[in-house]
Amino acid sequence: MTRLVFLVLALVIAVVWVARAVQVGVNRRLAGRLAAVWRTTGSAGGLLHKLAGSLRAVREVLGEDPWLSRLLLLLVLDVAVAYPVFDSSDVRVGTADQAEVFVLLALGLNIVVGFAGLLDLGYAAFFAIGAYTAALLASTHFSVGKHGSIVSNLLLSVGNGGIHFNFFALIPLAALVAAFFGILFGAPTLRLRGDYLAIVTLGFGEIVPKVVSNLGASNSLFLGRGNTLPVPNITNGVNNIVGIDKPPDVHIGPIHWTFQTNDPRPWYFLGVIIIVISIVMITRLRGSRLGRCWVAIREDEIAAAHAGVNITGARLTAFALGAAFSGFGGLLYATQLGTVSYDLFTFSVSVTILVMVILGGIGSVPGVIIGGIIVSYLNQSWLTTLSAWLNTQGGSFDHAWGPIGALGAWLHTVPLATAKPMIFGIILVLMMLLRPQGLIPERRRAREFRPETEQEAQEELEELYTLRTGEI
Repeated sequence: MTRLVFLVLALVIAVVWVARAVQVGVNRRLAGRLAAVWRTTGSAGGLLHKLAGSLRAVREVLGEDPWLSRLLLLLVLDVAVAYPVFDSSDVRVGTADQAEVFVLLALGLNIVVGFAGLLDLGYAAFFAIGAYTAALLASTHFSVGKHGSIVSNLLLSVGNGGIHFNFFALIPLAALVAAFFGILFGAPTLRLRGDYLAIVTLGFGEIVPKVVSNLGASNSLFLGRGNTLPVPNITNGVNNIVGIDKPPDVHIGPIHWTFQTNDPRPWYFLGVIIIVISIVMITRLRGSRLGRCWVAIREDEIAAAHAGVNITGARLTAFALGAAFSGFGGLLYATQLGTVSYDLFTFSVSVTILVMVILGGIGSVPGVIIGGIIVSYLNQSWLTTLSAWLNTQGGSFDHAWGPIGALGAWLHTVPLATAKPMIFGIILVLMMLLRPQGLIPERRRAREFRPETEQEAQEELEELYTLRTGEI
């Protein structure tokens, strides 16, 4: 019955979309735009430029009518919500759960890198802060008192069984804690730009896991006069914090979600809700006065300052809000796993999230979502599957003679799943060379990378040629 409802809804939305498209003449305008693209991009580039121009034409034509965009968005949301209903594999739905966490992280980093133009290489630090906020405030780690509960209500329980905040009360709390550290880390970087800012944020990203690993039971740290007051076990050090609380079960009308079992579907639906709310908030921020201040800083910070933009406030707000969304992701990640450890938040995590933003399109919300999904599935599923397939194929001809046998022997043992840093590096290099604006670029950046006329395109190619050959 549930599948039928989603199918009927998708069919109705599709029919209404087609009717609206015919009514406003989208088919005629789109055909004309596509014909113009394939006529005028011949000398400016090859097939890649034509495909990119065709995609741009489709986006522009559909963007001319807001109802078409809204219906298309509604159809995508229907498909996203219906996915776990039609997929019976818990493994694949669980992979989608993890992808949602990284999409949320990529959306947060996009505020810092995409909107404000601040290169942050230590974003995993805020991910760790959100996760450890959940671990410390929703587990048995901190035992208070000796007998029973000191405080016990719907939102909070404190006693010898630990501190237990309700998950839904912990969402804003984790965001506030991460935002506080975002301001704390952002304040020393106010005078830094470019590479120097990246190096400092990289340092913060490395410091946080080290601090976490050194605040365990045997930290050998003391406070007070004469070092008489030992520092207690705060983070459990190099050991995991286990037994993190799950969200309470949800029963609203026909919705019955229980998070106490191994079923990944309630987590998926919860992730969709958090992502949708985050997208609405981020989209509103981008169009607000603060969002325009971020764009001004990204384009030219000196000009923005002379125009009256509060550079200090805007940059700190960007760091705080980006960290807050990372706190969301850390909370969701920790409660899903039920455990947390300092080694889950290394520099490679920061790089992975940055690759998601660059691949999808810096500053583009739909692009970052697509980039997050692609890189997350590469990281969790696709590379492992491809590696197993290559190993199997290589084993079928590894005993052949000569170079073919050598190639088969190499394929039979190639550890593709462990070569993720190299593969992500290749993705970055290819994107910078072939499509620096990303898969789905923001409109402003797309205009920056797109020549307005055929003459400008030819002049750009000639300028690149003279720079490459030295014939100036």
